[in-house]
Amino acid sequence: MKKNLNIYFIFGLFSLVLLYNCREDQRHEPLRFEKVTKAEASAFQAQVDGTILEGSWEYRFRIKQADRVTLIVEVLTDKPDLAVSLSRKGILFDSKIKCGEKISQLSPCKLEINNPEKGDYSLVLNHQSSDPSEVLSYRIFAAVHGPGYASVIWEEEVARR
Repeated sequence: MKKNLNIYFIFGLFSLVLLYNCREDQRHEPLRFEKVTKAEASAFQAQVDGTILEGSWEYRFRIKQADRVTLIVEVLTDKPDLAVSLSRKGILFDSKIKCGEKISQLSPCKLEINNPEKGDYSLVLNHQSSDPSEVLSYRIFAAVHGPGYASVIWEEEVARR
């Protein structure tokens, strides 16, 4: 009996090591929101300027609470070879919204969710150019605002409204 338990333990440990090493190497960083107070209303806002050379880049944040607020994410780029998607991680299934059209400085990607559900969110930018040496510049503006209440967290930092 003890021999079987040792074999199961070693097999389980080996499986965990294999699963960890088989995962995709995700490049990511938190999307840092700042609290902005306006007359009789306050909002969380985040802004990022960046470039992407190849592959994808992910920005993560968590909405802990949301009531009567709207989540808006807007992405501008200098070339139309950038794909954008926003997803919320679910227990069984993720919900995902994609920008359907090619985006540019004149026609930005604008994603809007009224009364967003609490959960972990992921904004993924994907370089889709056929030229692998092409550098894409982008600007992200994100906001959680409205007359209600929200709590937004990114990694160890916390902002409350």
